[in-house]
Amino acid sequence: MWVTTEINPRMALIKQGYQILAEYNLVKEELKNIYAIPSYSSGLHWFGVIFVHSGIYAGSVFRFSILLPDSFPDDVSLPTVVFTTVILHPHICPQNRTLDLTPFIKEWRKGQHHIWHLLRYIQAIFADPEGSICTGQSLSGDLVVMDEVYNMEALNMLAKSRPEFIKRIQELAISSRLQMYDRPLTDDPHYIIVEPYCAERHLKFMDQLKSPCWKEATSMDSSQPSKFLGHIDSSSKIEELPKMDLRQTPGT
Repeated sequence: MWVTTEINPRMALIKQGYQILAEYNLVKEELKNIYAIPSYSSGLHWFGVIFVHSGIYAGSVFRFSILLPDSFPDDVSLPTVVFTTVILHPHICPQNRTLDLTPFIKEWRKGQHHIWHLLRYIQAIFADPEGSICTGQSLSGDLVVMDEVYNMEALNMLAKSRPEFIKRIQELAISSRLQMYDRPLTDDPHYIIVEPYCAERHLKFMDQLKSPCWKEATSMDSSQPSKFLGHIDSSSKIEELPKMDLRQTPGT
């Protein structure tokens, strides 16, 4: 009898799909004002958007993509985060708009790092850009900033000419809000679409919330949980789940 330890490619794909689904469930539970979802076509490509409500980037809306390595989460290579609009920030490359993850994490460690950590990092660099470039304090008490970052112009402006930096940020914030309603560049059904406020549409929705039939349809009966109810809370639960074809990405 032959015994082989080779991993079936199909089973590896199914397992990866469940791990990505678990990552998505963590993202939904952990974060506010930042949203990310795997694309319909590939679980390794995520669409994201962040709404910044405080700090010098307040009022900005930034779209981004997260590209996961082919062997995620087993690969130690870091994911790639790419923003779709021009952003002035020391950790974002002005040419290709990629985010430098190395100040936060040097290599990916399965079971220790998750996609929601990346989203927290994105929130942090916009909430406290000064803190994101500091490495400590000198003996005199002055802040010590990084020697090299993706955007040295932004670093020097933030460190030496903060008023000018804030002015540029506010100008770009206005531009980012105007662009958030742009037509998507992809027809992927999981692309995050932001629509302008429509009084007629939203008032109709509020009326539905008040109607008895809506309340009855959306009420939660907690007396008996459904026997089909399930939840993936970690990658350790993957082997306990039923088999399915994960060529269809999470959320589809």
